[in-house]
Amino acid sequence: MISKTIRIAPMIVLAIFALSCAAWAADWTNCSNASLSGTYGFLHDETDGNGAPFTAAVTQLTFDPATARFTGQTTASHDGVIVTQPATGTYSVASNCTGTGVPAGGAPFSLVVTSTGFVALHIFAEGFAISQGFPNCTNAGVQGSFGFEATGAFLADSSSPAVAFIGQLKLTVNPSGEGVIGGHLAASEDGTFVALEPVFGSYTIGADCTGTATILPKGGTEMHFNLTVVNWGKEMLVVETDANTIVSGTMQR
Repeated sequence: MISKTIRIAPMIVLAIFALSCAAWAADWTNCSNASLSGTYGFLHDETDGNGAPFTAAVTQLTFDPATARFTGQTTASHDGVIVTQPATGTYSVASNCTGTGVPAGGAPFSLVVTSTGFVALHIFAEGFAISQGFPNCTNAGVQGSFGFEATGAFLADSSSPAVAFIGQLKLTVNPSGEGVIGGHLAASEDGTFVALEPVFGSYTIGADCTGTATILPKGGTEMHFNLTVVNWGKEMLVVETDANTIVSGTMQR
């Protein structure tokens, strides 16, 4: 049984995108604000001064190079407290594809434009963004099998044990048009391994390419997520919306 203590709280490593950018890096001399245009999903996390997980968040951002502004919305777990809030600010991108973002009321962050979106760094926080493209954002439009991988910590007790999680989730639509989730998950919690076990659930995708999902491990407790569709529907960025979790991750076809 995958228990409630098997939680996903990812520590996203920016090097994931190093290979995808390598071939493109030879021409990092033609960027401008127009290099970030349209809507992106942004997965980012933060550690505290001791390096422990503190925040996991998924943000949907729309960049407008004509005004050099971005707008959007963030769903985040701040030390296990779930917060949804608007995200607005300004940005600039230099010809060498490096840049700066300045959130309204916040401190600037550094960014680097990549072939898929951008990577960003801000004091104790880091993350990556993927262009949304033009996916078919309906329940039927995201049907298929997705791999799911994440790591992190669960805040149910003071020890905050490290966890890692992988699985395969199959998204289908029933005759009523409702999204259905099936599949298997495996997890490791503080060195204790739980092999692949069945999961069940449901999902809903809105026209704005955001949505929600509920996943129920066999014999376990429901987990609830917010979703952001990216990469023309080939990927989703997720953040858990249950209290006392610092949880985010990716789903990839």
